[in-house]
Formats: sequence, structure tokens, C-alpha cells
Amino acid sequence: MRLLKRLPIHYKGELHDVRLINFSIAMEEVLNKISPNIKARDFNGRAMISMVDVKLKNMYAVKIPFVHFNYRHVAFRLLVDDSQYNNGAHKGIFFFRSFTDKPLIVFGGKLMTDYNLELANIEETSSEVTISQGDKKVKYCLDNRTAAANPDLKSRIGALDRAYAVLGNTVRVTQIQREKWPIELVSCNRFENTFFKTAKFEGAFRVPETIYYDWFPPKAIHV
Repeated sequence: MRLLKRLPIHYKGELHDVRLINFSIAMEEVLNKISPNIKARDFNGRAMISMVDVKLKNMYAVKIPFVHFNYRHVAFRLLVDDSQYNNGAHKGIFFFRSFTDKPLIVFGGKLMTDYNLELANIEETSSEVTISQGDKKVKYCLDNRTAAANPDLKSRIGALDRAYAVLGNTVRVTQIQREKWPIELVSCNRFENTFFKTAKFEGAFRVPETIYYDWFPPKAIHV
């Protein structure tokens, strides 16, 4: 299984209807569930998760461009302290948990990626989204109105462009390249999260257009 994850696969695709639901949790909810080589950023004793909910379309590996796939991807992306790799800047996330409602994508994702993919039920109405797995769920409702400015949160989330993972004893980083990333702060009428005991809503963003992006092969870094 690790051998497939070592394949240098470069993906391209489109991001549609991107939503970023950001919440903080008590640090102890993640500390014992991640590798010692992954350091969560500390925000006054709390960790920050930027949950992405996105429809991935026309995804393909560059070496086999005739095979395309689509799926909805929801992920609890933990903000990590990677300043030692980026001249003091924080740019990274760790896929704490990820979900989709397509079993085949879960199977392939576990074999070939560091997404930590799991199967979940995803329901959406005109006003509400619910991602559930057994008795756990996260639910949110955005109303698309512009929320009060929060420049600290916007700059913090807008700077994220790389994902870290640990394979064996090796820390790896995957670079994400986008031509643009026009995130807009929007109002959230409802937020529930029973995946975590201490989840506190911090702010939500939406991307109002299709984003074309590259997901480059992971590279080993020296700890």
C-alpha cells in the first residue's frame, strides 16, 4: 500500500462550489491522533481546522489524461506549524480526516493518497449541508451574505497552499498550485459538529468561481 503512495503522480482538475468552514477545537482533541512529526498550530491553546467542502471535476493524472473522475470531497484540514520550512510563514495543512460518498474513490484514495479518506453520507438542500457517519455529523448553512470583515482569518486561510503527511518515518509535502484563490467571507446561519466535543465556529468562506489547479507529487522533506 505504501508503494502506491510513493508514485510521483501529478493531478490536474477543477474546483467547483468551494466552501471553507473554519472552526477551532481544544488542542487535546488532536494531539494524540497525529504523528509527532506533524505540529498543530496553537491559537491560544486551541487547534484550527479549515473544513473544505468542494466538488472536484475533470480530475485526472497528467500521465493518463484520458481518464477523468469527479467526486465531492469534504476534509477536516488541520492547520500545521510549518514555519521552519517556509522562512517563518505558515502555509500548510494536514488532512486529519476526509470524506466522500463514493466507495470507489475511498478505496483508490486510501491506496494512493494521504487524504485519509472515509465513506460518509453527504446531504444537501437549498439551505443546508450535512455530512454524517454513524452518529457523528457536521452540519452547516451558509446564506451567501457577506460577513463582517475578519482579515486575520482571511489571511490565515488564504495562505494555505500545501499539505503535509507522514509515510513511514518520512514527512512529505504536496504543493497545490492555483492561478487565483478569491475567497470571500460569508455568513453562516447554523453550525453543528459532533465529530469533535469542543468545536467552535470561527468563520466561513466561499469561492465564487471555478478554480483550475495542480496537485503536485509529494516530496520528502528533512525534519
